[in-house]
Amino acid sequence: MDFKYFKGPNADMSDLLDNKTNCSICGKIDYCFELDFAITKEFDQEEKEGKLGCYSCLREGKFEFWHDTEFGMLDEDGLTKVYNHNMNNPPAIAAEILTEMMRTPRIVTWQQELWLTHCNDFMIYKGTWEPKDFYSNSKDNDGRNLFIEMTNEDLSHLWDESLAEGQNTLTEWYPTYYVFQCRHCNTLRGNWDCD
Repeated sequence: MDFKYFKGPNADMSDLLDNKTNCSICGKIDYCFELDFAITKEFDQEEKEGKLGCYSCLREGKFEFWHDTEFGMLDEDGLTKVYNHNMNNPPAIAAEILTEMMRTPRIVTWQQELWLTHCNDFMIYKGTWEPKDFYSNSKDNDGRNLFIEMTNEDLSHLWDESLAEGQNTLTEWYPTYYVFQCRHCNTLRGNWDCD
């Protein structure tokens, strides 16, 4: 499966089944997504439970996914400000970009996804990182500085709060950190949540 905005592991795709099965839309056997929370005109709302849609049907727009993004909540009505983290006045986003994003799987998260944005576009989801990943991806092996660069200021306290007393190197933490990369300038950003 190839997606412009999702380059993380398949295991991070919300509602993706582990094994190939029959698509409820086209009948082909392929990897399928549960349609319970998808947007589709193929089935009425009450009929969607237990129905499945394959990768090909997703790419053809026979079903799509809503996304909570920094720009706004993206669904069949476009971008809408629903939460405080949604922009009041998002930039004008081309219809083909909105369509591509809606044909991108949601991310498995503890709470609700927040898809990050950069350079007036949605960022590419890369996967989750542990503290060791910040050290190994840092140019100077300073994982803390990379974490601070990538994380919004109001959440940057996580690194220091995760250090045990007397510890200088962070080896583990309790949250899940979701990493995104800008398609245009390669800037890395991330956010985190926990159960």
